[in-house]
Amino acid sequence: MLEGKFIRLDGANIHYIEAGKGFPVMLFHGASFNCRTYEETGTIETIANSGFHAMSIDFPGFGKSESIGIPLHEFIKRLMDLMDIDKVVMLGASMGGEAVVGFAVKYPGRVKALMLAGAVGVSEYKDELRNMSGKPMLLMWGKNDPISPASNYQLLMKCNESAEFYSVGERHACYLDDSRGFNKHISEFLSKLIK
Repeated sequence: MLEGKFIRLDGANIHYIEAGKGFPVMLFHGASFNCRTYEETGTIETIANSGFHAMSIDFPGFGKSESIGIPLHEFIKRLMDLMDIDKVVMLGASMGGEAVVGFAVKYPGRVKALMLAGAVGVSEYKDELRNMSGKPMLLMWGKNDPISPASNYQLLMKCNESAEFYSVGERHACYLDDSRGFNKHISEFLSKLIK
């Protein structure tokens, strides 16, 4: 198990785990999960083995992080500022995907690439999605996702013709259904970013 670490943000302890060295990849979990989920699926190890610095973060009020009353996309910005991270690759699932999209449309210059799994709330940003146009983007959805409909990834693909889409597993938490397939797509996607 990776060592848990804490950083103080707005007077709250924020918990995260990390592995690997290289360009930063920040991982954000869904509402039913925490930063350890990506350790359990082997995703952190996959990213570290791909030559990147993987950081999986507990959102405020989740896992071992204390609560802060700010929007999640703003939390991401403040966390990056605090960690002195200028630009990043982001992975977000479900609620974490919505937070990542919210951050990316507001601060596109700070995002190198996006990986989204069953992201919710995408339509909330439909008028701003063009801000992410041209960014490398990996989209993974469960074949029978009852929570994030196909219209979410279709909207992202419409606004970004270079986006790659894959069906992974069956359920909303597709990375639990097929961790191996999920990580394989991530590894292949990241390998293209290095070139």
